[in-house]
Amino acid sequence: MNGPLNRAKLSAAERNFRSRIAQLATGQWFLRGTLSERAGKCGKPNCRCARGQLHKSLYLVQSQEGKFRQICVPRAWHQRVRQAVNDYHLMQKRIEEISELEWKRVKQRKE
Repeated sequence: MNGPLNRAKLSAAERNFRSRIAQLATGQWFLRGTLSERAGKCGKPNCRCARGQLHKSLYLVQSQEGKFRQICVPRAWHQRVRQAVNDYHLMQKRIEEISELEWKRVKQRKE
């Protein structure tokens, strides 16, 4: 199993998984983490939030070296960050699918 992959020896399922990974990786943003939507008051007495219409914010949360960190996502970036988080999770799922195929190959002692 040394050297580059010989695509001809791969199953159709594995070629499909690898193709989908390559398509996903091309030109995409990836962000590890989860999104948290929060609502709160700003404290200004005449603001709409004082009457119950809370301000909504989107936070990106991730663990880094065992500690949580978070950042407020600007409204103009909401869609882009949502897509990047979704694409990260999809890429992770695809890699796990390839890993499972490799596991079976090692178990069967096949190249």
